[in-house]
Amino acid sequence: MSSDRLTKIPKVFISYSWSSSDRVLELAQRLMANGVDVILDKWNLKEGHDKYAFMEQSVTNPEVDKVLIICDKAYADKANNREGGVGDETVIISPEIYGNVKQEKFIPVIFEVDENANPYRPVYIKSRIYIDLSTEDDRYEVNYETLLRNIHNKPLYRKPSIGAVPEWLENESIDLSTIRDLIKQTRGYIGGNKTKADFLIRKCNDEFISSLLSIDKKAGIPSDEALLMQIDQEKTLRDLYIDYLEAIIYSDLPVGSIVPSFFEQAYNTTHVVSGQHSYSDSDFEFYDFALWEILICTVAVLLHYEKYSEIHQILTHTYFLRQSYSEASVKNFNYSKFRKNCRTIEVVCKPKCDNPRYFTLAGEILAKREKKPLITKTSLANADVVLYQMHSVLQLEGEPQFWFPVIYYLCPEYQPMWQKLKSKSYCEKIMPLFGVETIEQLTQAVERNSGDTDMHHRGAFEEAPLIRNSINLDEIGSIN
Repeated sequence: MSSDRLTKIPKVFISYSWSSSDRVLELAQRLMANGVDVILDKWNLKEGHDKYAFMEQSVTNPEVDKVLIICDKAYADKANNREGGVGDETVIISPEIYGNVKQEKFIPVIFEVDENANPYRPVYIKSRIYIDLSTEDDRYEVNYETLLRNIHNKPLYRKPSIGAVPEWLENESIDLSTIRDLIKQTRGYIGGNKTKADFLIRKCNDEFISSLLSIDKKAGIPSDEALLMQIDQEKTLRDLYIDYLEAIIYSDLPVGSIVPSFFEQAYNTTHVVSGQHSYSDSDFEFYDFALWEILICTVAVLLHYEKYSEIHQILTHTYFLRQSYSEASVKNFNYSKFRKNCRTIEVVCKPKCDNPRYFTLAGEILAKREKKPLITKTSLANADVVLYQMHSVLQLEGEPQFWFPVIYYLCPEYQPMWQKLKSKSYCEKIMPLFGVETIEQLTQAVERNSGDTDMHHRGAFEEAPLIRNSINLDEIGSIN
């Protein structure tokens, strides 16, 4: 049996004055046609019936879901003066309204207004919210739909379900209120004041990096466990970075220059020795993981919003980063510098985890840290693979020589963004990502993504996908 058959048909009683008899009949017939069981004296009150009992039963019967009170001048006058059948119904209805009956059962429906456009209503329902069907223009249809939705309990605006308590209320050990306030200000920026924009961006960057530095390893526990705890705690900050990125996009600020500046500052501030006589790469793995993840999230968000030119700027930017933890001198790198192998996670933590046979524990951690709807396993994997593919496409100079996409195995076999390259118009839209201007140049760029047979996890059969896995070169721009 279908769900429609199981749905209860709402039952409605209409109280009205004979002055609106014809219009009430039209309304009743239309409601019946729209799935409402209407109780109307013209249909239900027969010779020999007790008129007063019919009215009382129709109003007080718990099976009647709604009582429509059709208000025109005649109805209001008779109700106020307790005259005729309307007066009798008023005697029945008014105690029900003032009593314990559900607030939503009685609905005033306006059929007439005075010369000042004030609706005629009996005194006893003056405070009730009404539905205005006094006009015969477009407003009538809008308001009729409102009435119909009310009767069927299908409101246009539904109260959302209550979600979970935000993670940051439960787990936040550092104060992120300043960042949240700055994100709101950034989103509210309406242009015209470059000084203010520069201040907001610099302040946001400073606060993010300061908060990242505040996430210390827990004392008294093994360093590998402490590292995982740091990563877990950092997710709230990472999620705020995604909100920050969206705010920059929304306010039409230059994403392509803001993001590289953030990464340079973040790397050079976090990868520095301070007051330590001995140190190793493992001391900086938390920051390596954080920046690696944030870059993947950045590309995922920008792909979602089709900010292809901005992605190109970020990927072709020359990053001047510290050469060592103890010296201030910098060297030029490409974006692959932010893809580092977290040895502690893979060598120490993975054998102890629930599934030591994971290709990569860092990748599994990343894939589980979703922030829907933008950040999902699929969007993260696609962004990770795009970072791998674009490295060879853009023929980047400097170190490192490649980007290894650790969660490529979660990427769709055929990436939709590349499959759509068949469309000429889509090619024109995505050309800024490749830094090209023609279909021929785009085809040549795709051809450069030739791949590497070693680009796979140990024990995995499939290699990281190429753009040409999703489309043949001769198909690019082949259809309008």
